[in-house]
Amino acid sequence: MKIDQLVTLAKALANEIGTLKAELQNNSRSVDDGIDFYGEVERYEIELIRTALNQCGGNQSQAAKLLHLKSTTLHAKMKHYGLNPVRSMLQRQNASQTK
Repeated sequence: MKIDQLVTLAKALANEIGTLKAELQNNSRSVDDGIDFYGEVERYEIELIRTALNQCGGNQSQAAKLLHLKSTTLHAKMKHYGLNPVRSMLQRQNASQTK
């Protein structure tokens, strides 16, 4: 069971790396284009949320505490940005395996 969880985690992380690489390639811009302040703030906020979730093993309540946010605020931001913690993927996989 642990091996299956690790495989799922590895796949999720590999997918995340692919997504980030694509974002970096799409965000290449010249200096003349300027800087999208709000876009950069959004990217940084997403990075902070992902880092906190990773440090807390996907536990949203702990990640919210780490970020000094209410858990409802973190949940709303995750929903807004389409972020799903890896832990929820593992829980869904475990539930489907027990059926």
